[in-house]
Amino acid sequence: MPSIEANESWSRASRASYEQELLLASNWYPIGWYRDTFTAFREAQHAGPELAREIGRRGVKRDLSSVYKQLFLKMVSPQALLGLSQRLFKNYFDTGVMKIEQSRDRYVHATWSGCDGWDENMWAELSGSCEVLLEMAGAKHVRLHVTKGGRSGDSASEMAARWAWS
Repeated sequence: MPSIEANESWSRASRASYEQELLLASNWYPIGWYRDTFTAFREAQHAGPELAREIGRRGVKRDLSSVYKQLFLKMVSPQALLGLSQRLFKNYFDTGVMKIEQSRDRYVHATWSGCDGWDENMWAELSGSCEVLLEMAGAKHVRLHVTKGGRSGDSASEMAARWAWS
């Protein structure tokens, strides 16, 4: 549970929902609440965007922790798994589109557009999520780089990832 200090940096609506225990993982919330939450967590922890990146990594690990999903991860290549993610993106966000621009052995280049209202925390969470997806599918020594956009106020971003097999 975030500290009171974190709660004070949230918007009135998101803070009230949190305090009344009305936030559920299965519900949709305004993108501004998501931004507020990341900002509050960072302020409470005196952390930079690496906190949001780690939250993204841990969230994907949690989402893909079942035995069946683990077996599936062993059967697909890292770039194929990230390619499947473009179809799942809308399950997590109601704004934006993900597209795989280029995919080959040990390399993938993806773009996101129409991500209105995103900030650096959301982009950092996304990059952490992509990185761990590749790792869970067997990629080693993943090097993911934001090549364009991906900052506060940007509604688009491009990322490229390279990795090894051992």
